[in-house]
Amino acid sequence: MTSLFCFSQNAVIDSLDRVIKNHKSEDTTYVNLRISYVAKKMFLTPSDTTWTDYNRKTLEISKRLKYAKGIALSYNSLGIIQHYFLSDPLDALDYYQESYAIIENEPTLKKYAVGVLTNIGLINYEQQEYDKSLKTFKTLLEYPDYRTNTLFNIGNIYGHKKQLDSSIYYYKDAIFEAEKSNNIMHIANIKSNLGLVQSTAGYLNEGLKNTTESLALVEENNLEMLRVSAYVNAAEVYLKNDNIEKAEYYATNSLKLNEALNSLATKNSALETLAHVYERKGDYKNALSHYKEHIIIKDSVINADRKLEISRKEIQYEADKDRAIAQVEIARQKSIKNASIIGGSGLIAASLIGFILYRRKQEAVTKTKEAEFNAKVSDTELKALRSQMNPHFIFNSLNSIGDYILKNDTQSASDYLGKFAKLMRLTLENSEKSEILLSEDISLLKTYLDIERKRFENRFDYCIEVDDTLDVDNILIPPMILQPFLENSIIHGLNKNTEKGQIIISFKDQNNMIVCSVDDNGVGRQNSESATSNTSNTSMGIAITKSRIDIINKLKNTNGDLKIIDKAKGTRVEVSLPIQFAY
Repeated sequence: MTSLFCFSQNAVIDSLDRVIKNHKSEDTTYVNLRISYVAKKMFLTPSDTTWTDYNRKTLEISKRLKYAKGIALSYNSLGIIQHYFLSDPLDALDYYQESYAIIENEPTLKKYAVGVLTNIGLINYEQQEYDKSLKTFKTLLEYPDYRTNTLFNIGNIYGHKKQLDSSIYYYKDAIFEAEKSNNIMHIANIKSNLGLVQSTAGYLNEGLKNTTESLALVEENNLEMLRVSAYVNAAEVYLKNDNIEKAEYYATNSLKLNEALNSLATKNSALETLAHVYERKGDYKNALSHYKEHIIIKDSVINADRKLEISRKEIQYEADKDRAIAQVEIARQKSIKNASIIGGSGLIAASLIGFILYRRKQEAVTKTKEAEFNAKVSDTELKALRSQMNPHFIFNSLNSIGDYILKNDTQSASDYLGKFAKLMRLTLENSEKSEILLSEDISLLKTYLDIERKRFENRFDYCIEVDDTLDVDNILIPPMILQPFLENSIIHGLNKNTEKGQIIISFKDQNNMIVCSVDDNGVGRQNSESATSNTSNTSMGIAITKSRIDIINKLKNTNGDLKIIDKAKGTRVEVSLPIQFAY
Protein backbone atom coordinates (compact mmCIF):
# COMPACT_ATOMS: atom_id res chain seq x y z
CA MET A 1 0.00 0.00 0.00
CA THR A 2 2.74 2.50 0.96
CA SER A 3 4.86 1.73 -2.14
CA LEU A 4 1.88 2.45 -4.37
CA PHE A 5 1.40 5.74 -2.54
CA CYS A 6 5.00 6.79 -3.16
CA PHE A 7 4.86 5.77 -6.85
CA SER A 8 1.56 7.58 -7.33
CA GLN A 9 2.89 10.76 -5.72
CA ASN A 10 6.02 10.82 -7.89
CA ALA A 11 3.91 10.21 -10.99
CA VAL A 12 1.72 13.23 -10.16
CA ILE A 13 4.78 15.45 -9.60
CA ASP A 14 6.39 14.36 -12.86
CA SER A 15 3.14 14.95 -14.71
CA LEU A 16 2.84 18.47 -13.25
CA ASP A 17 6.43 19.25 -14.23
CA ARG A 18 5.71 18.27 -17.86
CA VAL A 19 2.51 20.35 -17.97
CA ILE A 20 4.36 23.42 -16.61
CA LYS A 21 7.15 23.09 -19.18
CA ASN A 22 4.64 22.74 -22.03
CA HIS A 23 2.44 25.65 -20.93
CA LYS A 24 2.78 28.43 -23.48
CA SER A 25 1.79 31.58 -21.55
CA GLU A 26 2.47 33.02 -18.11
CA ASP A 27 -1.16 33.37 -16.97
CA THR A 28 -3.01 32.54 -13.75
CA THR A 29 -3.27 28.88 -14.79
CA TYR A 30 0.52 28.79 -15.14
CA VAL A 31 0.89 30.33 -11.66
CA ASN A 32 -1.52 27.77 -10.15
CA LEU A 33 0.45 24.92 -11.72
CA ARG A 34 3.71 26.23 -10.25
CA ILE A 35 2.11 26.64 -6.81
CA SER A 36 0.71 23.10 -6.94
CA TYR A 37 4.12 21.75 -7.99
CA VAL A 38 5.85 23.53 -5.10
CA ALA A 39 3.31 22.21 -2.59
CA LYS A 40 3.92 18.61 -3.71
CA LYS A 41 7.67 18.66 -4.35
CA MET A 42 9.39 21.24 -2.12
CA PHE A 43 9.23 19.27 1.13
CA LEU A 44 10.51 16.13 -0.59
CA THR A 45 13.74 17.90 -1.61
CA PRO A 46 14.37 20.52 1.12
CA SER A 47 18.10 20.76 0.42
CA ASP A 48 17.50 21.93 -3.17
CA THR A 49 18.79 25.53 -3.16
CA THR A 50 16.81 26.52 -6.29
CA TRP A 51 13.44 26.66 -4.48
CA THR A 52 13.92 30.30 -3.42
CA ASP A 53 14.42 31.49 -7.03
CA TYR A 54 11.54 29.28 -8.22
CA ASN A 55 9.11 30.86 -5.75
CA ARG A 56 10.39 34.38 -6.42
CA LYS A 57 9.69 33.90 -10.10
CA THR A 58 6.13 32.75 -9.29
CA LEU A 59 5.74 35.85 -7.08
CA GLU A 60 7.03 38.13 -9.83
CA ILE A 61 4.58 36.69 -12.39
CA SER A 62 1.70 36.91 -9.90
CA LYS A 63 2.45 40.57 -9.18
CA ARG A 64 2.57 41.34 -12.88
CA LEU A 65 -0.82 39.66 -13.30
CA LYS A 66 -2.14 41.28 -10.08
CA TYR A 67 -3.17 37.76 -9.06
CA ALA A 68 -3.79 37.90 -5.27
CA LYS A 69 -3.81 34.13 -4.71
CA GLY A 70 -0.45 33.70 -6.46
CA ILE A 71 1.11 36.57 -4.51
CA ALA A 72 -0.17 35.34 -1.13
CA LEU A 73 0.87 31.70 -1.62
CA SER A 74 4.26 32.63 -3.07
CA TYR A 75 5.00 34.77 -0.02
CA ASN A 76 3.96 31.85 2.20
CA SER A 77 6.26 29.44 0.32
CA LEU A 78 9.19 31.86 0.65
CA GLY A 79 8.43 32.06 4.38
CA ILE A 80 8.50 28.25 4.59
CA ILE A 81 11.96 28.15 2.97
CA GLN A 82 13.34 30.72 5.43
CA HIS A 83 11.57 29.10 8.37
CA TYR A 84 12.13 25.38 7.85
CA PHE A 85 15.00 25.07 5.37
CA LEU A 86 17.22 28.00 6.39
CA SER A 87 16.34 28.35 10.13
CA ASP A 88 15.64 32.09 9.84
CA PRO A 89 12.33 32.81 11.65
CA LEU A 90 12.70 36.61 11.40
CA ASP A 91 12.72 36.72 7.60
CA ALA A 92 10.08 33.98 7.56
CA LEU A 93 7.78 36.11 9.72
CA ASP A 94 8.07 38.98 7.21
CA TYR A 95 6.93 36.72 4.37
CA TYR A 96 4.11 35.15 6.42
CA GLN A 97 2.76 38.58 7.38
CA GLU A 98 2.89 39.77 3.76
CA SER A 99 0.92 36.67 2.82
CA TYR A 100 -1.65 37.06 5.59
CA ALA A 101 -2.20 40.77 4.81
CA ILE A 102 -3.25 39.83 1.26
CA ILE A 103 -5.45 36.95 2.44
CA GLU A 104 -7.25 39.22 4.93
CA ASN A 105 -8.23 41.61 2.14
CA GLU A 106 -9.51 38.85 -0.18
CA PRO A 107 -12.51 36.91 1.23
CA THR A 108 -12.09 34.25 -1.48
CA LEU A 109 -8.67 33.37 -0.06
CA LYS A 110 -9.91 32.71 3.49
CA LYS A 111 -9.18 28.97 3.31
CA TYR A 112 -5.46 29.73 2.90
CA ALA A 113 -5.35 31.72 6.16
CA VAL A 114 -5.06 28.53 8.19
CA GLY A 115 -1.72 27.52 6.69
CA VAL A 116 -0.18 30.96 7.16
CA LEU A 117 -1.48 31.35 10.72
CA THR A 118 -0.17 27.86 11.49
CA ASN A 119 3.31 28.89 10.37
CA ILE A 120 3.17 32.06 12.48
CA GLY A 121 2.00 29.96 15.44
CA LEU A 122 4.95 27.61 14.90
CA ILE A 123 7.41 30.49 15.13
CA ASN A 124 5.98 31.34 18.57
CA TYR A 125 6.15 27.65 19.48
CA GLU A 126 9.81 27.38 18.43
CA GLN A 127 10.67 30.47 20.48
CA GLN A 128 9.01 28.79 23.50
CA GLU A 129 6.07 31.19 23.59
CA TYR A 130 3.90 28.15 24.30
CA ASP A 131 0.77 29.81 25.71
CA LYS A 132 0.64 32.20 22.77
CA SER A 133 1.01 29.45 20.17
CA LEU A 134 -1.47 27.16 22.01
CA LYS A 135 -4.12 29.87 21.84
CA THR A 136 -3.60 30.20 18.08
CA PHE A 137 -3.75 26.45 17.38
CA LYS A 138 -6.85 25.86 19.51
CA THR A 139 -8.58 28.58 17.49
CA LEU A 140 -7.58 26.74 14.30
CA LEU A 141 -9.46 23.61 15.42
CA GLU A 142 -12.51 25.32 13.87
CA TYR A 143 -11.14 24.40 10.43
CA PRO A 144 -11.83 20.66 9.90
CA ASP A 145 -9.73 20.38 6.73
CA TYR A 146 -6.58 21.15 8.73
CA ARG A 147 -7.53 19.28 11.89
CA THR A 148 -4.71 16.71 11.65
CA ASN A 149 -1.95 19.30 11.52
CA THR A 150 -3.55 21.46 14.23
CA LEU A 151 -3.95 18.51 16.62
CA PHE A 152 -0.32 17.55 15.95
CA ASN A 153 0.90 21.05 16.81
CA ILE A 154 -1.14 21.16 20.01
CA GLY A 155 0.39 17.80 20.97
CA ASN A 156 3.87 19.27 20.39
CA ILE A 157 3.12 22.26 22.62
CA TYR A 158 1.81 20.15 25.49
CA GLY A 159 4.89 17.95 25.14
CA HIS A 160 7.20 20.92 25.65
CA LYS A 161 5.04 22.16 28.54
CA LYS A 162 5.71 18.75 30.18
CA GLN A 163 1.95 17.97 30.17
CA LEU A 164 2.64 14.56 28.68
CA ASP A 165 -0.79 12.94 29.05
CA SER A 166 -2.40 15.85 27.18
CA SER A 167 0.32 15.61 24.53
CA ILE A 168 -0.30 11.88 24.03
CA TYR A 169 -4.07 12.48 23.79
CA TYR A 170 -3.73 15.06 21.01
CA TYR A 171 -1.11 13.00 19.10
CA LYS A 172 -3.40 9.96 19.08
CA ASP A 173 -6.32 12.14 17.91
CA ALA A 174 -4.07 13.51 15.14
CA ILE A 175 -3.12 9.98 13.99
CA PHE A 176 -6.81 9.04 13.89
CA GLU A 177 -7.51 12.03 11.61
CA ALA A 178 -4.45 11.35 9.41
CA GLU A 179 -5.42 7.70 8.90
CA LYS A 180 -8.80 8.80 7.50
CA SER A 181 -7.03 10.26 4.46
CA ASN A 182 -4.11 7.79 4.54
CA ASN A 183 -1.64 10.69 4.77
CA ILE A 184 1.56 8.69 5.21
CA MET A 185 3.82 11.69 5.85
CA HIS A 186 1.59 12.97 8.66
CA ILE A 187 1.24 9.50 10.20
CA ALA A 188 5.02 8.95 10.20
CA ASN A 189 5.73 12.38 11.69
CA ILE A 190 3.10 12.10 14.43
CA LYS A 191 4.12 8.56 15.39
CA SER A 192 7.74 9.75 15.71
CA ASN A 193 6.80 12.49 18.19
CA LEU A 194 4.25 10.28 19.98
CA GLY A 195 6.92 7.61 20.51
CA LEU A 196 9.25 10.15 22.12
CA VAL A 197 6.58 11.58 24.44
CA GLN A 198 5.36 8.11 25.45
CA SER A 199 8.93 7.06 26.27
CA THR A 200 9.49 10.24 28.29
CA ALA A 201 6.26 9.55 30.21
CA GLY A 202 7.47 6.03 31.04
CA TYR A 203 5.39 4.08 28.49
CA LEU A 204 8.54 2.53 27.01
CA ASN A 205 6.95 -0.34 25.04
CA GLU A 206 4.31 1.85 23.41
CA GLY A 207 6.91 4.52 22.66
CA LEU A 208 9.30 2.05 21.03
CA LYS A 209 6.46 0.56 18.95
CA ASN A 210 5.42 3.95 17.52
CA THR A 211 9.06 4.90 16.91
CA THR A 212 9.84 1.74 14.90
CA GLU A 213 6.61 2.16 12.90
CA SER A 214 7.56 5.77 12.10
CA LEU A 215 11.07 4.76 10.98
CA ALA A 216 9.59 2.02 8.77
CA LEU A 217 7.27 4.51 7.05
CA VAL A 218 10.17 6.92 6.46
CA GLU A 219 12.27 4.15 4.87
CA GLU A 220 9.47 2.60 2.77
CA ASN A 221 8.29 5.92 1.34
CA ASN A 222 11.61 7.79 1.13
CA LEU A 223 10.29 10.62 3.32
CA GLU A 224 13.54 12.56 3.31
CA MET A 225 11.97 15.65 4.88
CA LEU A 226 11.15 13.61 7.99
CA ARG A 227 14.25 11.44 8.17
CA VAL A 228 16.41 13.79 10.28
CA SER A 229 13.74 14.58 12.89
CA ALA A 230 12.66 10.91 13.00
CA TYR A 231 16.28 9.87 13.63
CA VAL A 232 16.70 12.47 16.40
CA ASN A 233 13.53 11.26 18.15
CA ALA A 234 14.49 7.61 17.65
CA ALA A 235 17.91 8.22 19.24
CA GLU A 236 16.28 9.59 22.39
CA VAL A 237 13.72 6.75 22.52
CA TYR A 238 16.41 4.06 22.18
CA LEU A 239 18.47 5.82 24.86
CA LYS A 240 15.51 5.70 27.25
CA ASN A 241 15.20 1.96 26.43
CA ASP A 242 18.92 1.46 27.28
CA ASN A 243 19.78 0.51 23.68
CA ILE A 244 22.94 2.62 23.57
CA GLU A 245 24.20 1.34 20.20
CA LYS A 246 21.02 2.25 18.32
CA ALA A 247 20.78 5.57 20.16
CA GLU A 248 24.32 6.43 19.04
CA TYR A 249 23.60 5.24 15.47
CA TYR A 250 20.50 7.39 14.98
CA ALA A 251 21.92 10.47 16.73
CA THR A 252 25.17 10.32 14.73
CA ASN A 253 23.37 9.82 11.41
CA SER A 254 20.90 12.60 12.15
CA LEU A 255 23.86 14.98 12.51
CA LYS A 256 25.32 13.83 9.18
CA LEU A 257 21.99 14.17 7.36
CA ASN A 258 21.35 17.54 9.00
CA GLU A 259 24.42 19.08 7.34
CA ALA A 260 22.37 19.60 4.17
CA LEU A 261 19.35 21.00 6.02
CA ASN A 262 21.34 23.18 8.45
CA SER A 263 18.55 23.03 11.06
CA LEU A 264 19.98 24.42 14.29
CA ALA A 265 17.10 23.08 16.40
CA THR A 266 17.62 19.54 15.07
CA LYS A 267 21.38 19.72 15.51
CA ASN A 268 20.88 20.98 19.06
CA SER A 269 18.67 17.98 19.97
CA ALA A 270 21.03 15.47 18.36
CA LEU A 271 24.08 16.87 20.18
CA GLU A 272 22.28 16.73 23.53
CA THR A 273 21.30 13.10 22.94
CA LEU A 274 24.86 12.17 21.91
CA ALA A 275 26.20 13.83 25.06
CA HIS A 276 23.92 11.56 27.12
CA VAL A 277 24.94 8.53 25.03
CA TYR A 278 28.65 9.13 25.64
CA GLU A 279 28.01 9.76 29.33
CA ARG A 280 26.24 6.37 29.59
CA LYS A 281 29.17 4.73 27.79
CA GLY A 282 31.63 6.33 30.21
CA ASP A 283 33.24 8.39 27.44
CA TYR A 284 33.21 11.62 29.44
CA LYS A 285 35.54 13.50 27.09
CA ASN A 286 33.15 13.12 24.14
CA ALA A 287 30.18 13.73 26.44
CA LEU A 288 31.71 17.02 27.54
CA SER A 289 32.58 18.24 24.03
CA HIS A 290 29.11 17.42 22.64
CA TYR A 291 27.40 19.03 25.62
CA LYS A 292 29.47 22.21 25.20
CA GLU A 293 28.46 22.44 21.53
CA HIS A 294 24.82 21.77 22.48
CA ILE A 295 24.87 24.65 25.00
CA ILE A 296 26.35 27.07 22.44
CA ILE A 297 23.78 26.16 19.75
CA LYS A 298 20.88 26.23 22.22
CA ASP A 299 21.81 29.79 23.16
CA SER A 300 21.77 30.83 19.47
CA VAL A 301 18.49 29.03 18.65
CA ILE A 302 16.50 30.59 21.47
CA ASN A 303 17.62 33.97 22.69
CA ALA A 304 15.94 37.01 24.08
CA ASP A 305 17.06 39.30 21.23
CA ARG A 306 15.35 37.09 18.65
CA LYS A 307 12.17 36.90 20.75
CA LEU A 308 12.19 40.66 21.12
CA GLU A 309 12.61 41.16 17.37
CA ILE A 310 9.76 38.74 16.63
CA SER A 311 7.57 40.61 19.11
CA ARG A 312 8.49 43.89 17.42
CA LYS A 313 7.49 42.50 14.04
CA GLU A 314 4.16 41.18 15.34
CA ILE A 315 3.26 44.45 17.03
CA GLN A 316 4.50 46.51 14.07
CA TYR A 317 2.36 44.39 11.76
CA GLU A 318 -0.73 45.09 13.86
CA ALA A 319 0.12 48.80 14.00
CA ASP A 320 0.56 48.98 10.21
CA LYS A 321 -2.78 47.22 9.75
CA ASP A 322 -4.49 49.71 12.08
CA ARG A 323 -2.92 52.62 10.18
CA ALA A 324 -4.19 51.21 6.89
CA ILE A 325 -7.68 50.89 8.36
CA ALA A 326 -7.43 54.44 9.70
CA GLN A 327 -6.41 55.79 6.29
CA VAL A 328 -9.35 54.07 4.64
CA GLU A 329 -11.63 55.48 7.31
CA ILE A 330 -10.15 58.96 6.90
CA ALA A 331 -10.70 58.77 3.15
CA ARG A 332 -14.28 57.66 3.79
CA GLN A 333 -14.81 60.50 6.25
CA LYS A 334 -13.52 62.97 3.68
CA SER A 335 -16.05 61.66 1.18
CA ILE A 336 -18.78 62.01 3.77
CA LYS A 337 -17.58 65.52 4.51
CA ASN A 338 -17.68 66.54 0.85
CA ALA A 339 -21.17 65.11 0.49
CA SER A 340 -22.24 66.85 3.66
CA ILE A 341 -21.12 70.25 2.35
CA ILE A 342 -23.59 69.84 -0.45
CA GLY A 343 -26.29 68.48 1.83
CA GLY A 344 -26.05 71.12 4.53
CA SER A 345 -23.98 72.44 7.39
CA GLY A 346 -25.69 70.16 9.91
CA LEU A 347 -24.36 67.05 8.25
CA ILE A 348 -20.92 68.65 8.02
CA ALA A 349 -20.88 69.17 11.78
CA ALA A 350 -22.01 65.58 12.36
CA SER A 351 -19.27 64.26 10.07
CA LEU A 352 -16.61 66.34 11.80
CA ILE A 353 -17.72 65.17 15.22
CA GLY A 354 -17.66 61.58 14.01
CA PHE A 355 -14.22 62.05 12.54
CA ILE A 356 -12.88 63.62 15.75
CA LEU A 357 -14.34 60.81 17.84
CA TYR A 358 -12.79 58.25 15.51
CA ARG A 359 -9.37 59.91 15.68
CA ARG A 360 -9.56 59.94 19.47
CA LYS A 361 -10.40 56.26 19.45
CA GLN A 362 -7.44 55.54 17.17
CA GLU A 363 -5.11 57.52 19.44
CA ALA A 364 -6.33 55.50 22.43
CA VAL A 365 -5.72 52.25 20.56
CA THR A 366 -2.23 53.40 19.57
CA LYS A 367 -1.36 54.31 23.18
CA THR A 368 -2.64 50.95 24.38
CA LYS A 369 -0.48 49.12 21.83
CA GLU A 370 2.51 51.24 22.77
CA ALA A 371 2.01 50.35 26.45
CA GLU A 372 1.70 46.66 25.58
CA PHE A 373 4.85 46.87 23.48
CA ASN A 374 6.82 48.62 26.25
CA ALA A 375 5.71 45.93 28.70
CA LYS A 376 6.82 43.25 26.24
CA VAL A 377 10.19 44.95 25.78
CA SER A 378 10.69 45.19 29.54
CA ASP A 379 9.75 41.57 30.06
CA THR A 380 12.11 40.44 27.28
CA GLU A 381 14.92 42.61 28.65
CA LEU A 382 14.38 40.93 32.01
CA LYS A 383 14.68 37.48 30.39
CA ALA A 384 17.82 38.63 28.58
CA LEU A 385 19.41 39.77 31.83
CA ARG A 386 18.60 36.45 33.49
CA SER A 387 20.11 34.57 30.56
CA GLN A 388 23.38 36.55 30.85
CA MET A 389 24.10 34.93 34.21
CA ASN A 390 24.11 31.36 32.89
CA PRO A 391 26.93 31.03 30.28
CA HIS A 392 29.75 32.11 32.63
CA PHE A 393 28.87 29.51 35.27
CA ILE A 394 28.14 26.82 32.67
CA PHE A 395 31.57 27.07 31.08
CA ASN A 396 33.33 27.19 34.47
CA SER A 397 31.54 23.97 35.42
CA LEU A 398 32.31 22.29 32.10
CA ASN A 399 35.97 23.20 32.48
CA SER A 400 35.97 21.68 35.99
CA ILE A 401 34.53 18.46 34.57
CA GLY A 402 37.21 18.59 31.89
CA ASP A 403 39.90 18.88 34.60
CA TYR A 404 38.60 15.74 36.33
CA ILE A 405 38.65 13.88 33.03
CA LEU A 406 42.21 14.99 32.27
CA LYS A 407 43.24 13.77 35.73
CA ASN A 408 41.50 10.41 34.99
CA ASP A 409 39.28 11.00 38.05
CA THR A 410 36.21 9.54 36.31
CA GLN A 411 34.21 9.03 39.53
CA SER A 412 34.51 12.71 40.48
CA ALA A 413 33.71 13.69 36.89
CA SER A 414 30.60 11.49 36.95
CA ASP A 415 29.43 12.85 40.34
CA TYR A 416 30.07 16.43 39.26
CA LEU A 417 28.31 15.89 35.92
CA GLY A 418 25.27 14.44 37.72
CA LYS A 419 24.96 17.49 39.99
CA PHE A 420 25.61 19.81 37.06
CA ALA A 421 22.90 18.10 34.96
CA LYS A 422 20.43 18.51 37.84
CA LEU A 423 21.21 22.22 38.11
CA MET A 424 20.85 22.70 34.34
CA ARG A 425 17.50 20.90 34.38
CA LEU A 426 16.23 23.10 37.23
CA THR A 427 17.59 26.24 35.54
CA LEU A 428 16.02 25.41 32.17
CA GLU A 429 12.68 24.58 33.79
CA ASN A 430 12.65 28.03 35.41
CA SER A 431 14.33 30.03 32.63
CA GLU A 432 11.04 31.35 31.21
CA LYS A 433 9.51 32.18 34.60
CA SER A 434 9.71 35.69 36.03
CA GLU A 435 9.13 34.30 39.57
CA ILE A 436 9.44 30.89 41.18
CA LEU A 437 8.54 29.54 44.62
CA LEU A 438 11.05 30.32 47.36
CA SER A 439 11.37 26.57 48.02
CA GLU A 440 12.37 26.02 44.36
CA ASP A 441 14.95 28.81 44.49
CA ILE A 442 16.45 27.37 47.69
CA SER A 443 16.78 23.99 45.95
CA LEU A 444 18.54 25.69 43.03
CA LEU A 445 20.94 27.51 45.37
CA LYS A 446 21.74 24.32 47.31
CA THR A 447 22.58 22.47 44.09
CA TYR A 448 24.71 25.37 42.87
CA LEU A 449 26.61 25.61 46.17
CA ASP A 450 27.18 21.83 46.32
CA ILE A 451 28.75 22.03 42.85
CA GLU A 452 30.97 24.96 43.83
CA ARG A 453 32.03 23.26 47.10
CA LYS A 454 33.19 20.23 45.08
CA ARG A 455 34.89 22.47 42.54
CA PHE A 456 36.82 24.29 45.30
CA GLU A 457 37.59 21.09 47.25
CA ASN A 458 35.31 21.86 50.27
CA ARG A 459 37.17 25.05 51.17
CA PHE A 460 33.95 26.60 52.46
CA ASP A 461 30.71 25.62 54.26
CA TYR A 462 27.28 27.19 53.91
CA CYS A 463 23.94 27.31 55.68
CA ILE A 464 20.52 28.62 54.62
CA GLU A 465 18.23 30.26 57.18
CA VAL A 466 14.53 31.02 56.58
CA ASP A 467 12.21 32.91 58.95
CA ASP A 468 9.45 30.76 60.41
CA THR A 469 6.94 33.41 59.28
CA LEU A 470 7.80 32.79 55.62
CA ASP A 471 5.89 30.05 53.77
CA VAL A 472 8.50 28.82 51.27
CA ASP A 473 5.80 27.03 49.22
CA ASN A 474 3.66 30.17 48.79
CA ILE A 475 6.16 33.03 48.34
CA LEU A 476 7.42 33.99 44.88
CA ILE A 477 10.83 35.52 44.13
CA PRO A 478 12.88 36.07 40.95
CA PRO A 479 14.94 32.94 40.20
CA MET A 480 18.63 32.86 41.21
CA ILE A 481 18.59 36.50 42.34
CA LEU A 482 21.40 35.75 44.84
CA GLN A 483 23.55 33.62 42.51
CA PRO A 484 25.90 36.43 41.28
CA PHE A 485 26.69 37.39 44.88
CA LEU A 486 27.31 33.79 45.92
CA GLU A 487 29.71 33.50 42.99
CA ASN A 488 31.48 36.72 44.07
CA SER A 489 31.75 35.46 47.67
CA ILE A 490 33.27 32.16 46.58
CA ILE A 491 35.64 33.37 43.86
CA HIS A 492 36.66 36.84 45.08
CA GLY A 493 36.18 36.53 48.85
CA LEU A 494 36.60 33.01 50.19
CA ASN A 495 39.02 31.76 47.53
CA LYS A 496 41.70 34.14 48.86
CA ASN A 497 41.01 33.28 52.51
CA THR A 498 43.60 31.45 54.58
CA GLU A 499 40.92 30.03 56.91
CA LYS A 500 37.88 27.94 55.97
CA GLY A 501 35.13 30.01 54.40
CA GLN A 502 31.58 30.37 55.72
CA ILE A 503 28.56 31.61 53.76
CA ILE A 504 25.23 32.33 55.47
CA ILE A 505 22.21 32.78 53.23
CA SER A 506 19.07 34.10 54.88
CA PHE A 507 15.50 35.00 53.92
CA LYS A 508 13.72 37.30 56.40
CA ASP A 509 10.37 39.10 56.60
CA GLN A 510 10.80 42.83 57.32
CA ASN A 511 7.80 45.18 56.97
CA ASN A 512 6.12 43.17 54.20
CA MET A 513 9.44 42.91 52.37
CA ILE A 514 11.46 39.73 51.93
CA VAL A 515 15.14 40.45 52.57
CA CYS A 516 17.41 37.92 50.81
CA SER A 517 20.98 38.15 52.05
CA VAL A 518 24.42 36.62 51.47
CA ASP A 519 26.91 36.98 54.33
CA ASP A 520 30.51 35.72 54.04
CA ASN A 521 33.73 35.83 56.09
CA GLY A 522 35.97 36.46 53.07
CA VAL A 523 38.69 39.03 52.52
CA GLY A 524 36.19 41.76 51.66
CA ARG A 525 35.73 43.83 48.55
CA GLN A 526 38.68 46.18 49.03
CA ASN A 527 41.25 43.41 49.54
CA SER A 528 39.73 41.37 46.72
CA GLU A 529 39.93 44.28 44.26
CA SER A 530 43.48 45.18 45.27
CA ALA A 531 44.57 41.58 44.73
CA THR A 532 43.41 41.54 41.12
CA SER A 533 42.73 44.07 38.41
CA ASN A 534 40.02 41.93 36.81
CA THR A 535 36.85 43.03 38.60
CA SER A 536 34.63 43.04 35.51
CA ASN A 537 32.80 39.83 36.44
CA THR A 538 31.97 41.20 39.89
CA SER A 539 30.76 44.50 38.44
CA MET A 540 28.71 42.71 35.78
CA GLY A 541 26.97 40.53 38.39
CA ILE A 542 26.04 43.59 40.46
CA ALA A 543 24.95 45.57 37.38
CA ILE A 544 22.79 42.71 36.07
CA THR A 545 21.04 42.25 39.42
CA LYS A 546 20.45 46.01 39.78
CA SER A 547 18.94 46.06 36.29
CA ARG A 548 16.73 43.08 37.13
CA ILE A 549 15.44 44.84 40.26
CA ASP A 550 14.91 48.13 38.35
CA ILE A 551 12.86 46.39 35.65
CA ILE A 552 10.84 44.45 38.25
CA ASN A 553 10.12 47.76 40.04
CA LYS A 554 9.02 49.33 36.74
CA LEU A 555 6.83 46.40 35.70
CA LYS A 556 5.18 45.88 39.09
CA ASN A 557 5.40 49.40 40.55
CA THR A 558 7.36 48.13 43.55
CA ASN A 559 10.34 49.41 45.56
CA GLY A 560 12.90 46.61 45.57
CA ASP A 561 16.46 47.53 46.58
CA LEU A 562 20.06 46.23 46.68
CA LYS A 563 22.59 46.97 49.44
CA ILE A 564 26.24 45.89 49.70
CA ILE A 565 27.68 46.22 53.20
CA ASP A 566 31.43 46.00 53.88
CA LYS A 567 32.12 44.31 57.24
CA ALA A 568 35.29 44.19 59.31
CA LYS A 569 35.83 40.74 57.82
CA GLY A 570 33.84 39.82 54.75
CA THR A 571 30.88 41.27 52.89
CA ARG A 572 27.10 41.22 53.31
CA VAL A 573 24.68 41.69 50.40
CA GLU A 574 20.96 42.37 50.93
CA VAL A 575 18.33 42.21 48.22
CA SER A 576 14.93 43.55 49.36
CA LEU A 577 11.80 42.71 47.41
CA PRO A 578 8.07 43.10 48.17
CA ILE A 579 6.56 39.82 49.34
CA GLN A 580 4.43 38.22 46.60
CA PHE A 581 2.23 35.20 47.23
CA ALA A 582 1.53 32.42 44.76
CA TYR A 583 -1.99 31.80 46.15
